[in-house]
Amino acid sequence: MTRIDKAIDLSEKQSGSTSFWTVFGLLIAGFFIGQFVSAMFVYLFMFIAGAGMEDLTDGSAMFDYLSLSQLLISQAFYTLVFTFLTPWFYLTFIAKKTIRDLYLEYKTPFLPAVLTFLATVAFMFVNVYLVEWNANIDLPDSLDGIEQILKSLEETLAETTEKFTTFNSFWSFLLGFVVIAVLPGIGEEIMFRGVLQNSLHKYSGNKHIAVWVTGFLFAAIHLQFYGLVPRMMLGVLFGYLYVWSGNLWLPIISHITNNGIAVIMTYAAQLEATDINIDDTESMPDWMSAAGLVVCLALLFVIRNYYLRSKSNAELLKDDSE
Repeated sequence: MTRIDKAIDLSEKQSGSTSFWTVFGLLIAGFFIGQFVSAMFVYLFMFIAGAGMEDLTDGSAMFDYLSLSQLLISQAFYTLVFTFLTPWFYLTFIAKKTIRDLYLEYKTPFLPAVLTFLATVAFMFVNVYLVEWNANIDLPDSLDGIEQILKSLEETLAETTEKFTTFNSFWSFLLGFVVIAVLPGIGEEIMFRGVLQNSLHKYSGNKHIAVWVTGFLFAAIHLQFYGLVPRMMLGVLFGYLYVWSGNLWLPIISHITNNGIAVIMTYAAQLEATDINIDDTESMPDWMSAAGLVVCLALLFVIRNYYLRSKSNAELLKDDSE
């Protein structure tokens, strides 16, 4: 079992800076191409449903013509293009690597997988306060115009999210779970932790810079200023799980757990099976969040030491064999 104390080299004889900026450029290009492909599917579905040209230019009109399944399918194509096709293109045609090369250890032991799941659940109880703090940030009066734009964008994204997570059947919930939790959980970890973080690690020579900057870029690409900090901290969590283990499956497990539980809780609330809102501090007792912080840190400490011990044992065995 090997930690990524040094970056996995994806440069293919390029300099570290060239490799990183190539990845960054592809990330931005992939984002916009993914948005374009998703929009084309939206327009196609709207056209089939009988929408006129004036409806096609009205961003809110799609909710009048598209079913939830069509919305989720359109979103799925965005995710596939941005987070699967983009890293595949870089790995295949530039780095001359495969996705398997992003793993130093491909098999995932049961214990760290379970601990990762539990640590992510515990972190969600902590993150609710980061969500509230970030949402209540007030910019200086001199930036009032920017603040209004950001809040307007936040409201639009919140409305869109509500549309995407208002499930009208169990099957739409399952499709939503795949599109919102599984696909991003796999694809975004390949793109951000596997490719971008490794490229930045190679460029900077510092794993902590790579983890934190990648976490910031991961949050920023979601275009939600008032959700930037909690999403960034999630990205940092995913990043360190990858560095400690050398195994991309751990951040994938963590990512799917975080998104999946949010989708499940949303569906449960719609069925009136629970009154708990994971994003509402009023429904979250202070002691529960404090306990979540302690449990999360303790579990992360155990995960980190698990791989430190594994590395030390492997080095001892290597020395003995020599």
